[in-house]
Amino acid sequence: MPRGVLPTAEQVAEVKTKFLQKLESEPPADAFLPEDLKRITDSDLWITKLLEAFDLDVEKTLTKLWENLAWRQSYGVYNINESNVNQEYLREGSIYAHNKDKDGKPLLIISIKKHSKSKNTDDLLRLVVYWIERIHRENNLEKITIFMDMTGSGLGNMDIDFIKNIVNLFETKYPYVPNYILVHELPFLLNAAFKLVKTFLPAKAVEILRVTTKKDVTEYVDKDNCLALWGGNDEYEYKFV
Repeated sequence: MPRGVLPTAEQVAEVKTKFLQKLESEPPADAFLPEDLKRITDSDLWITKLLEAFDLDVEKTLTKLWENLAWRQSYGVYNINESNVNQEYLREGSIYAHNKDKDGKPLLIISIKKHSKSKNTDDLLRLVVYWIERIHRENNLEKITIFMDMTGSGLGNMDIDFIKNIVNLFETKYPYVPNYILVHELPFLLNAAFKLVKTFLPAKAVEILRVTTKKDVTEYVDKDNCLALWGGNDEYEYKFV
């Protein structure tokens, strides 16, 4: 899919230099994570992706990078692992990573049929962060396609606040990550609710949002990477590994 203009080496260097100067002159009260600082000093990839996400605006990128580092430190992103996320949610497979889209980007699958409003939103979001960070350790800050699988879901599964929270997580904490947002097999009953969801999506999310059915999902995920449930060839059933 078409992407924005790539940042220049000068823009990347400007963000990096200004960041390191600020770090020296105004260090944060809680030190940023060494793994994150290494990501900035040893590579241009993260800053490049952030500059793309913020339309090459150097000052905005600098501000957002600082905010992001503070959040990652307070959230303890590198300490989240399979032993300290909600075990029930981890094992039921309402959120998991499996296969790739046609661009070769990993799929983060959110099974709406398995969702209910009684679930703890903070635990669910922590699980989303777990999967993003796990994918990024394996694929070096790769973009991810968020696959909202609505197959078999009903009004009882629709939770506007939960979807808002996921969108907000990507918009504020991982703005460089989404490749596509695929909403698959949206039931007719949920059309009105989904129209409401679209009204609070940021413009960049609307640009990459696609509603798919069994007939056209292969435009974005080829048949071998599509679960049998979606009309594809993959007989995989989630089991946590």
